[in-house]
Amino acid sequence: MRVIRTPSLASVLIAGALCCPGAALGQLVDYGALQDAVGEPVTTSVTGKPQRASELPASAVIVTRDQIARSPARDVPGLLKTYTGIDVNRWTAGQSDVAVRGGVQTYNARLLVLVDGRQVYLDHYGMTDWNLLGVQLEEIQQIELVRGPAAALFGFNAAAGVVNIITRRPAGGAYATAAASAGNKGFGRIAASAGTPLTDQLAVKLTAGRLREDERRVPADVLVPGVPDHLTADQVSGELSGRFGGAGVTLQGGYATNRQAEYLPSQLLSNQRFRSGDVQAAYTQDTDWGGLTLGGYVNWLDASYGVQGTNGQDNAALVLNNRIASVRGAGLYRLDANTTVRLGAEYRDNRMRSLSQFSRAIAYGVGSLNAMLDMHPTDDVAVTAAARIDRLALRQSGAVILPTVNRAEEFDRQFTRVSFNAAVLLKAGETGQVRLNGGRGYQLPSLINFGLRVPIAAPTTLPTLIAGRPEIMPSATWSAELAYSRALGGTRVEAGLFWTRVEDAIASPGDGLQDLLELVLTPSPVAVARFLSVGNYTTRGVEASVAGRTLGMGWRANYTFTDTNGDLAGTELPIPAALSPRSTTARHKANLELSRDAGAWYATGVARYTSPTRQFSFTTEPRLRLFHVDEAVALDARIGVRLGRGLEMFAAGENLTGAGGAAGSPIPADTRVRGGLRLAV
Repeated sequence: MRVIRTPSLASVLIAGALCCPGAALGQLVDYGALQDAVGEPVTTSVTGKPQRASELPASAVIVTRDQIARSPARDVPGLLKTYTGIDVNRWTAGQSDVAVRGGVQTYNARLLVLVDGRQVYLDHYGMTDWNLLGVQLEEIQQIELVRGPAAALFGFNAAAGVVNIITRRPAGGAYATAAASAGNKGFGRIAASAGTPLTDQLAVKLTAGRLREDERRVPADVLVPGVPDHLTADQVSGELSGRFGGAGVTLQGGYATNRQAEYLPSQLLSNQRFRSGDVQAAYTQDTDWGGLTLGGYVNWLDASYGVQGTNGQDNAALVLNNRIASVRGAGLYRLDANTTVRLGAEYRDNRMRSLSQFSRAIAYGVGSLNAMLDMHPTDDVAVTAAARIDRLALRQSGAVILPTVNRAEEFDRQFTRVSFNAAVLLKAGETGQVRLNGGRGYQLPSLINFGLRVPIAAPTTLPTLIAGRPEIMPSATWSAELAYSRALGGTRVEAGLFWTRVEDAIASPGDGLQDLLELVLTPSPVAVARFLSVGNYTTRGVEASVAGRTLGMGWRANYTFTDTNGDLAGTELPIPAALSPRSTTARHKANLELSRDAGAWYATGVARYTSPTRQFSFTTEPRLRLFHVDEAVALDARIGVRLGRGLEMFAAGENLTGAGGAAGSPIPADTRVRGGLRLAV
């Protein structure tokens, strides 16, 4: 085996790694310039240093800005759903969950989501609100999806994978994009993003957007406490960046709101309202020994669950405030021409305030150290290894909320976990590559899992609460993969086998509470249903994809087979917890995309097949049960006409076949079409 190296490409990547060591923070790296230099997308989301997409030591997808612009999708989950190993379930018009290699559930807590390196994954409930990202499609440079544990680089909750959304950098030149569209089902959206250099050293960027869309028709046998909200989302953000010799600085901030109907982890459908804000700063410095990055961010969230409108006023069953503060540092060192080392440290403090928990404030701090080693001992072999140690300290403070079902000392606890990733790449011929990789990551219990305390209606004469479990432990995810990829002329082929095991999966109580209740003798007796670890499950499967160009037409096709072993809480009535990975994960998924860009116009069509599943929902009885979701063949399409000077008129549609199972939800999917204008200069 022999590979012809291109020194100019390697030098570009090494230079990018050393001058931009904060790659894991997603700051100051000009991904567009790197892609132009090496002829393919570049990512930092696997090892923390810039690497070409074709040489990554992990299973990864990079969705580029051009692909986003031509896609029929209207949001990030819609972009991801057509790739191998990915399950995207659109439970309601606004709520989507993305699962990697099985384990489908609402509020999926095993996928960490970042925007420019800042966590947008919400720790209070352990979930991602995809309409609260604070980013518009028009400002995205690329979306990086890593399949498999990436906790050694990113920490807790990157147990199944990572989505890192990279936005455009204005330092490379002025740009402006704007879009306005309208469609059926009350759809309306406006968005704009603009960036420009202010001086040779300073650049600024501003982004804003607004979205509205009607909820789908909910079946009559699904329990809906109140009238489901329609989807609304608003966002504004800004960034100031500067480069001063060997130093770089970035300051960012944003505010976003979202209101929509959602399925909770218990599978109760209710209305939610969120308000979030964030500030972020990063500093990079070139040195004689390599490069250094320091950075941090603060996220704020005000969340209201079970919102009902009465006389124009909102009343919520659960109101909470979450604050996340993180500070990080990393150094990237080139030991020699074939060896790179990255060392990092992070401290994160996470606090939730609410009247619906053990005490006024439940919080934890996590201190972390991580290291990565990337070696190329020969032209044909690359070895990457990374490890991370996280130490968590749980605490509570403030007035205790009565009646209490825990003791204060139960929240005075600490634990340590070690995550790791390792990979070996072997060159096979001029264009082939064999990859063997694996790792272990952890899903951290959420603040809700630790400390919630909410009254509920239950089949008992005693007052009944759903409560957190401060002694609950993290859920481990083990992963392994063997894959082969090869370029054949203009066609790229990839196939692989994967194996994943989730241990001590965490679930909230569902139905059959009489079997889960425990009696707590506070001054007066109280019945309590707690969050619980329901067991282990394993997924294994096959992923295959091929992409290329023929007769001026781009095309790609892929297929995923996923076998899931484990019902965990069970599927026989009464169902104690809404977690049955074998029932909820589709065994077969296939996608075919065809695209043509003729200059004055372009067209993209995507055909999607998903085999049948069963998904949880409460019925009007009320009772938790599994609803059958039909297999689906859905067709998405977009066509655009370029009118000149960056102006484009487009029409797009999702699920044009009207397949009810296309959303993978107990609420059947419908057909959604829209049209509008897009300006990009």
